[in-house]
Amino acid sequence: MKRRDFLRRTAAAAAGAGLFRLSRTAEAGVSSPAPFRESEDLSLPFRISLAEWSLVKTLQSKKLDNLDFPRHARSEFGIDTVEYVDQFFKDKSRDSAYLAELKKRCEGEGVRSGLIMVDTAGDLGAEDAEERKASVEKHRAWMDAAHALGCHALRVNARGKGTPEEIRKRIVESCSRLAEHAAGLRMNLVIENHGGPSSDADWLVSVMREVNSPWFGTLPDFGNFPPDADRYLAVEKFMPFAKAVSAKSGRFDQDGNETETDYPRIMKIVLDGGYRGFVGVESGARTAEEEPKSIKLTKAILEKIRAAQPVPKPLFNGRDLGGWVPIAGGDWKVEDGVLVGRNGKDWSTDPSRTGSWLRTEKEYGDFELFVEYTVGPGTNSGVFFRSGLERNPAFTGYEVQITDAAGRPPSKGGPGSLYDVIAPSKNLVRPAGEWNAIRVIARGQRLQVHLNGEMVIDTRGERSPRGYVGLQNHDARSEVRFRRVLLAEA
Repeated sequence: MKRRDFLRRTAAAAAGAGLFRLSRTAEAGVSSPAPFRESEDLSLPFRISLAEWSLVKTLQSKKLDNLDFPRHARSEFGIDTVEYVDQFFKDKSRDSAYLAELKKRCEGEGVRSGLIMVDTAGDLGAEDAEERKASVEKHRAWMDAAHALGCHALRVNARGKGTPEEIRKRIVESCSRLAEHAAGLRMNLVIENHGGPSSDADWLVSVMREVNSPWFGTLPDFGNFPPDADRYLAVEKFMPFAKAVSAKSGRFDQDGNETETDYPRIMKIVLDGGYRGFVGVESGARTAEEEPKSIKLTKAILEKIRAAQPVPKPLFNGRDLGGWVPIAGGDWKVEDGVLVGRNGKDWSTDPSRTGSWLRTEKEYGDFELFVEYTVGPGTNSGVFFRSGLERNPAFTGYEVQITDAAGRPPSKGGPGSLYDVIAPSKNLVRPAGEWNAIRVIARGQRLQVHLNGEMVIDTRGERSPRGYVGLQNHDARSEVRFRRVLLAEA
């Protein structure tokens, strides 16, 4: 049974303040996005999560409880990020004790809460204004619950009665209000193509553009399309707005290939779009007994595709400055496997002059670069790419700005920006002393920047198509540390 059909049948039956320890970010007065664990490898082409709906029959038969879902995901399937469905704890959005217990169990198993899929909080596109208002409030409660669990997103539906245009106007109104709440929590609000007008790619893209919030996006599902729809073209249209992806599956051939979706083709669309976040296994099976096999087959398909992606090679060997050339002074040392930059000098905004930096021996054109870094208080630094030697590398090529500026509005000079070119869509940097992850995808003129697991820049640039990768040590007050610098040439 499809989730939306199950919802219709159970709708009638469904009618009947400091939870957790604050992070250092919260203590500093900055609302932090969902944290990534130190053990989480953000350099992967994508990460795999498990949607709770994959075990719907097991849960409905009471063989598994929502509180045990995180443990089950890890122990049975080796998946350490879970995506909840509100139907399985639909009266718990404001239950602090329950949410605290769920969070405790996740932490005990080393499992991350990824998102909550909300199906029972009413129609955000309802005709009646009071009904829409009530639905928004219920969704806000679920968003607060998701934030408390450490989720990066809340998934909602675009449902209501009327023409597609009438529903669109109401959905834009409701989601604009929810996106404001999401921005305050620094987490994402996403809509899945989940039947009705939402399965029309052009319709859903028009909603994205009108709400126009960096905290609002799509959750492309590989299924949930009408029989005559081109799912590959639709997913391609969704990808510029994607903040999560759902790998729908259900039927497999004797070799373990999904028969309704060409997975290599559709995942190429996902990855070519620059997406590097979670891909959630959402498999279907006829019986509870068949659900584990369906999950494992879907995970195996995704792992095979992931293993076929280019493998990034380390530019920093963890021992010395082999492969790097210091430019214009400053101090660079390797301490306990970490590359440390101090005492930078001579930096200015003059495009004709350079300051101190560290460059690679080789030049690179098209590539995917991954860097993990942390900074001291007040530090200014950067990651250069496609840069030349004759002038300021931030202007011959590009600089992804690194600064100690958690919680500040995005800017062309703020963290995650392409310095003096474009601001990031949002500032996801963490406070001084915490590790951050930058990913740069450069293919021709298309430039994409990810900060801490989410794309924040997707633009085109006309500067040099090839040059050096570099690391900046800016001034005597700044200290920057790099522990991983990886690059895969395209």
